[in-house]
Amino acid sequence: MRKFLSSFGAMTFLLSGINAYAVDLPAGAKKVTMEEFKAFADGKHVKVEIFDLEKPVTADLVWSWKKGTITGKANVDGKMMDVKTKLTFKDGKACSNGKGEKPSCHSIYIDGNKFYEVRDDMKVHAVSTIG
Repeated sequence: MRKFLSSFGAMTFLLSGINAYAVDLPAGAKKVTMEEFKAFADGKHVKVEIFDLEKPVTADLVWSWKKGTITGKANVDGKMMDVKTKLTFKDGKACSNGKGEKPSCHSIYIDGNKFYEVRDDMKVHAVSTIG
Protein backbone atom coordinates (compact mmCIF):
# COMPACT_ATOMS: atom_id res chain seq x y z
CA MET A 1 0.00 0.00 0.00
CA ARG A 2 2.89 2.37 0.73
CA LYS A 3 4.09 2.07 -2.88
CA PHE A 4 0.54 2.83 -4.06
CA LEU A 5 0.57 6.11 -2.12
CA SER A 6 4.13 7.05 -3.05
CA SER A 7 3.27 8.52 -6.42
CA PHE A 8 0.33 10.66 -7.32
CA GLY A 9 0.83 9.75 -10.98
CA ALA A 10 0.19 6.11 -10.21
CA MET A 11 -2.70 7.01 -7.98
CA THR A 12 -4.30 9.49 -10.28
CA PHE A 13 -4.33 7.28 -13.29
CA LEU A 14 -4.52 3.83 -11.75
CA LEU A 15 -7.70 2.20 -12.92
CA SER A 16 -9.20 0.17 -10.16
CA GLY A 17 -11.92 -2.43 -10.52
CA ILE A 18 -13.54 -0.97 -7.41
CA ASN A 19 -15.70 2.13 -7.85
CA ALA A 20 -16.81 3.72 -4.62
CA TYR A 21 -18.86 6.22 -6.59
CA ALA A 22 -19.10 7.52 -10.13
CA VAL A 23 -20.20 10.51 -12.13
CA ASP A 24 -21.71 10.60 -15.59
CA LEU A 25 -20.32 12.71 -18.40
CA PRO A 26 -22.86 15.52 -18.96
CA ALA A 27 -24.76 15.31 -22.26
CA GLY A 28 -23.59 18.83 -23.17
CA ALA A 29 -19.89 18.19 -22.55
CA LYS A 30 -17.75 18.75 -25.65
CA LYS A 31 -14.72 16.63 -26.48
CA VAL A 32 -11.88 19.07 -27.09
CA THR A 33 -8.54 19.06 -28.83
CA MET A 34 -5.42 19.40 -26.76
CA GLU A 35 -4.98 22.96 -28.07
CA GLU A 36 -8.48 23.81 -26.82
CA PHE A 37 -7.71 22.15 -23.50
CA LYS A 38 -4.46 24.11 -23.15
CA ALA A 39 -6.29 27.40 -23.77
CA PHE A 40 -8.94 26.41 -21.21
CA ALA A 41 -6.81 25.15 -18.32
CA ASP A 42 -3.15 26.12 -18.72
CA GLY A 43 -1.73 27.63 -15.53
CA LYS A 44 -5.10 27.83 -13.76
CA HIS A 45 -5.84 26.37 -10.33
CA VAL A 46 -8.32 23.49 -10.46
CA LYS A 47 -10.20 21.55 -7.80
CA VAL A 48 -10.12 17.88 -8.75
CA GLU A 49 -12.23 14.93 -7.68
CA ILE A 50 -11.12 11.47 -8.82
CA PHE A 51 -13.78 8.79 -9.16
CA ASP A 52 -12.16 5.49 -10.14
CA LEU A 53 -9.76 4.78 -7.31
CA GLU A 54 -10.23 2.57 -4.29
CA LYS A 55 -9.77 5.57 -1.96
CA PRO A 56 -11.35 9.05 -1.96
CA VAL A 57 -9.03 11.51 -3.72
CA THR A 58 -9.41 15.26 -4.09
CA ALA A 59 -6.73 17.73 -5.11
CA ASP A 60 -5.87 21.36 -5.79
CA LEU A 61 -3.69 21.29 -8.92
CA VAL A 62 -2.17 23.40 -11.67
CA TRP A 63 -1.65 21.96 -15.16
CA SER A 64 1.34 23.70 -16.80
CA TRP A 65 2.17 23.03 -20.41
CA LYS A 66 5.20 25.34 -20.28
CA LYS A 67 6.74 23.24 -17.48
CA GLY A 68 5.16 19.97 -18.66
CA THR A 69 3.86 19.24 -15.15
CA ILE A 70 0.80 18.83 -12.99
CA THR A 71 1.56 20.14 -9.48
CA GLY A 72 -0.24 20.86 -6.24
CA LYS A 73 -1.60 19.08 -3.18
CA ALA A 74 -3.82 16.01 -2.94
CA ASN A 75 -5.95 14.61 -0.15
CA VAL A 76 -5.81 10.84 -0.39
CA ASP A 77 -8.21 9.19 2.01
CA GLY A 78 -7.57 11.97 4.54
CA LYS A 79 -3.78 12.18 4.06
CA MET A 80 -2.23 15.23 2.37
CA MET A 81 0.56 14.76 -0.16
CA ASP A 82 2.51 16.85 -2.65
CA VAL A 83 1.82 16.28 -6.34
CA LYS A 84 4.29 16.63 -9.17
CA THR A 85 3.76 14.52 -12.24
CA LYS A 86 4.85 14.75 -15.85
CA LEU A 87 2.28 16.09 -18.34
CA THR A 88 2.34 14.94 -21.97
CA PHE A 89 -0.05 14.42 -24.85
CA LYS A 90 -0.53 11.38 -27.05
CA ASP A 91 -3.11 10.64 -29.74
CA GLY A 92 -5.30 13.60 -28.74
CA LYS A 93 -5.29 12.69 -25.04
CA ALA A 94 -3.78 14.27 -21.94
CA CYS A 95 -1.30 11.94 -20.25
CA SER A 96 0.31 11.92 -16.83
CA ASN A 97 2.88 9.75 -15.17
CA GLY A 98 5.02 9.76 -12.07
CA LYS A 99 8.72 9.03 -12.18
CA GLY A 100 9.40 5.60 -13.67
CA GLU A 101 5.73 4.97 -14.50
CA LYS A 102 3.99 4.35 -17.77
CA PRO A 103 1.81 7.30 -18.91
CA SER A 104 -1.92 6.95 -18.48
CA CYS A 105 -4.00 9.00 -20.89
CA HIS A 106 -7.54 10.40 -20.95
CA SER A 107 -9.72 12.23 -23.44
CA ILE A 108 -10.79 15.68 -22.26
CA TYR A 109 -14.36 16.99 -22.32
CA ILE A 110 -15.36 20.50 -21.25
CA ASP A 111 -18.71 21.67 -19.86
CA GLY A 112 -18.90 25.20 -18.40
CA ASN A 113 -16.02 25.73 -15.97
CA LYS A 114 -15.34 21.99 -15.61
CA PHE A 115 -13.22 19.55 -17.54
CA TYR A 116 -13.70 15.81 -17.47
CA GLU A 117 -10.93 13.25 -17.88
CA VAL A 118 -12.57 10.30 -19.62
CA ARG A 119 -11.23 6.78 -19.97
CA ASP A 120 -11.42 4.80 -23.22
CA ASP A 121 -14.45 2.93 -21.84
CA MET A 122 -16.20 6.37 -21.51
CA LYS A 123 -16.18 6.24 -17.69
CA VAL A 124 -15.25 9.51 -16.03
CA HIS A 125 -11.90 9.26 -14.27
CA ALA A 126 -11.90 12.77 -12.80
CA VAL A 127 -13.74 16.08 -12.79
CA SER A 128 -11.80 19.33 -12.42
CA THR A 129 -13.37 22.70 -11.69
CA ILE A 130 -11.46 25.83 -12.65
CA GLY A 131 -11.40 28.67 -10.16
